[in-house]
Amino acid sequence: MNIRDFINREITYEEAMKLTNISGSKMMELFSVANEIREKYCGNKIHTCTISNAKSGRCEEDCKFCAQSAHYNTNITSYELKDKETLLDEYSRAEELGSSKFGLVTSGRSINKGTNEYNDIKDFLKTAKASDKDVELCCSIGLLSKEELMELKEAGITRFHSNLQTSINSYNKIVATTHGIENRLKTIKSAKEIGLDVCSGGIIGMGESWEDRIDMAYTLKELGVDGIPVNILNPIAGTPHGDREHLAMDEILKTIAIYRIIFRDKVIKIGAGREGILKDFMGMAFMSGANGMLVGGYLTVRGRSAQEDFKLIENIKKMWK
Repeated sequence: MNIRDFINREITYEEAMKLTNISGSKMMELFSVANEIREKYCGNKIHTCTISNAKSGRCEEDCKFCAQSAHYNTNITSYELKDKETLLDEYSRAEELGSSKFGLVTSGRSINKGTNEYNDIKDFLKTAKASDKDVELCCSIGLLSKEELMELKEAGITRFHSNLQTSINSYNKIVATTHGIENRLKTIKSAKEIGLDVCSGGIIGMGESWEDRIDMAYTLKELGVDGIPVNILNPIAGTPHGDREHLAMDEILKTIAIYRIIFRDKVIKIGAGREGILKDFMGMAFMSGANGMLVGGYLTVRGRSAQEDFKLIENIKKMWK
């Protein structure tokens, strides 16, 4: 199999699975091809997103990786939905940081129409949209109906976020048992049907197989998602995945490269685990196909300073030229 063929044509599922067996010096060829595909179909822009942990903890779901689940003792700070002024301040900060998107993220299965929280979120979105800041609005507030998504769109969001986390077949085994992946699929399909962009990816390093990773990728491709976050499990003490070892560096970079070959012209965003696990190899992720990152921290884990991240971005752009 000639890896360079994929610069000019789509890769099949079977070919993607064969790439997972690449090792040694062929890895550098894989990274190089992925980088060429990124440049050809996406250009040299790095997409940035800042998120707000707008409601934290006490989640009724049992996602095995998550510090916010009420099923586990992780000693995080829990709080109800932040007030509008706090969220507006964070939205302004995202603009100051230079982020292109601001995502409002809440714990729990969903925040639904008819609740005070849903109305408060819509109020925030309308006010933020009216401010004319050059930062797109995104929501990640759980499993919603088409009607609920439409109201959020009318309030100001352009994108909805809902990660699949892993393959359809392994979801209940390695992610959660209190809900099924079908709920997530339905929400994503509804968001696409009403014209919202969708950000959806997953977490690698939870004990999934290569087949799980490739299955998830092709499910996301079939759904037509616009951005694919690749999160690297940072094991959190107290959760069922808390004792897992970090994923090997070559496996992380190989996953990113194969995803770029599969997704060609989409944003592949490196999320959680970028600083703590990639460490000195962080730049390599962007030479292996990635073209997006979260800046300003995550949900329950602090990130690097925004200044450090934007310095990294400038250095990456110099390498891309």
